[in-house]
Amino acid sequence: MSYLRFDPNKTIREYESELEKELPFNKMDLDNEYSRQPELYMKWAGWWGKALLLRRRTEAGLDKAKAEADLDIRKNPKNYGLVPDDKGKIMESAIKSSIIKHTKVVEAEEYFYKAYELAKLLEYAVKAFEQRKELLRGEGELWVNKYYSGVQVTVEDRAERQENKETIHEGLSDRMRSRRTNLD
Repeated sequence: MSYLRFDPNKTIREYESELEKELPFNKMDLDNEYSRQPELYMKWAGWWGKALLLRRRTEAGLDKAKAEADLDIRKNPKNYGLVPDDKGKIMESAIKSSIIKHTKVVEAEEYFYKAYELAKLLEYAVKAFEQRKELLRGEGELWVNKYYSGVQVTVEDRAERQENKETIHEGLSDRMRSRRTNLD
């Protein structure tokens, strides 16, 4: 399924732009919209699944980076500007502070937050396509019930209109005759 190609390097804005193009539908072309809906849903749901996997992997990478930084800081505290106390120990708060500032941890956090944001966007996209399906269904029901059909005039309506027209014409003719007689 080529449409499931997921590019984690695409920016959030690129995914948003694609979503903005694919989410709307044409009421006047419901046949095509109905046939496209499952493919679009599958595409975005597949991307969401892959983004969730990416998020889990980046979270694991973040945990690994924190563990490696913690170990390195404890082995080489002087490299991080930490000085052990009289007993040769370093305060835990100082170690935690150094872990948070560690270059690899900061980089891993950046990847994790990007993956998290992408997964959330794709989750909302899938929900939007579920709503799109319901909107398509509603539009289809409107078409079936002839909501969009033209004005329909029955034979009875035409006869009644013709009768009203004749009555109005006769009334006008009577008034015109009476005006003429009054003028004479």
